[in-house]
Amino acid sequence: MLFESLDKLKRNSILSAILLVFLGAVIMLCPKAFIPSLMLAFGYTMVVIAIVLTLKFLSGNKSLMEYLKFTGALILGIVGIAALMYRNDMLRVLAWLFGFLLVVDGGRTLFHSLTYARRSQRKGWWVLTILSVLLIATGILIFVNPFWDSADMLMKIIGCAVFFSAIVSGIRLIWTWPVRNAKEDNEDGK
Repeated sequence: MLFESLDKLKRNSILSAILLVFLGAVIMLCPKAFIPSLMLAFGYTMVVIAIVLTLKFLSGNKSLMEYLKFTGALILGIVGIAALMYRNDMLRVLAWLFGFLLVVDGGRTLFHSLTYARRSQRKGWWVLTILSVLLIATGILIFVNPFWDSADMLMKIIGCAVFFSAIVSGIRLIWTWPVRNAKEDNEDGK
């Protein structure tokens, strides 16, 4: 059961790290003139993902987790529609959204560091805990938005934060995988 959970965590960590690196590169390299187009693509992507998740809910079994995913899909759809309708004010909403997502990702990483990384018996597992707290702090900093007013600077800050999240996701993958203990191997052989 533990290794099944870790395999799922490994797949999710690899996929999220790849997606976050791609998203961070797109956000950081987007010129100021194309920010409205990026907002439009963001809105359409959120609406399409919400529709896919809603159709998956309607055709699947109805467990508590599926209801939670359906609720998330509805919120995602509302944010996507708001992004399409209020493109001019969307940068503030985008800062809130990415700040919230970084806080959630940091909380998930903190949970995994305390649950899996500590049990993996690797030296320095506490580094993942510190990185997850830094990720939460970065999300709160983006959510509060105290230092920047221009759209270009906000996009650069969000892009850097997403890259940092990808690095933490990769480190989470390394430190949560358990190490085979030579003492346990000898006991299993006897």
